[in-house]
Amino acid sequence: MKEGQRAVYKPEEAVCNNDGREERLLEFIQSHPKYKEMQGKPEVILAAIDEFGHKEDFLMNVGWEKGNIVAEELIPELQPDFMIELGGYVGYSALLFGSALKRARGRKYLSLEASPKYAAIAAALVELAGLNDVVEIIIGPCRDSLRKLRQTYPTGAVDVLFIDHAKPHYVNDLKLCEELSLVRPGTTVIADNVILPGNPKYRAYVRESTDDKILRVKQEQKAQMASLAEPNDELSLGNPYLTYDTTLIESLAPTGEVDGLEVSRCIQVENK
Repeated sequence: MKEGQRAVYKPEEAVCNNDGREERLLEFIQSHPKYKEMQGKPEVILAAIDEFGHKEDFLMNVGWEKGNIVAEELIPELQPDFMIELGGYVGYSALLFGSALKRARGRKYLSLEASPKYAAIAAALVELAGLNDVVEIIIGPCRDSLRKLRQTYPTGAVDVLFIDHAKPHYVNDLKLCEELSLVRPGTTVIADNVILPGNPKYRAYVRESTDDKILRVKQEQKAQMASLAEPNDELSLGNPYLTYDTTLIESLAPTGEVDGLEVSRCIQVENK
């Protein structure tokens, strides 16, 4: 194992979450021999989470390899002030990226998590890490939370958006962020798991040309107007005048399998 690498997690099972393993993780940390050393030390907590993933049960975390690309390369380069993640789970990325944001003198890291149980575990670990001044856990359905954020931050675009929640929702929720102007020119969007398990629809969307976006939006609007059904507020069209300069960064999942991050910088195209 190379210097700095962590031992790989146990293989992902058919049932890989919400079976009591998250509660066992918190108990594992609270009874850990290094628990006292974890006070104010996110890196020690992260090492313990990885230890649990290796020795006890698989966890749906970004993991050390991909996580360090964001924390040690992208955040120092981008110097974000305001960062949001969609899908916080037990707080691994909030600890890793929140501490990196703090080192970069960023103001706020918001972690959106739909599950109150997972959010409570994440909040406990954030408090243990001493990151409450930067990291905030927001509980509730993702799209509801995003709409509320637009009211809380009426003029503030997100500097970095990290997407790591339900894979089928990546595109629709990014489109909502565009509509709400949370994603604007200059925002960097980072999407996890674009190789494992893969998300071809998302990768196609961030590569879609402006002309194709405009055509698609017009077709979707026309279809909605022709439909007899009530408009579906949960389907977003996005902003066709936003496009992305995007690249794939290959790395490793916590299990040691090949995975990747899609890193997409939002740019503006003139209205036609």
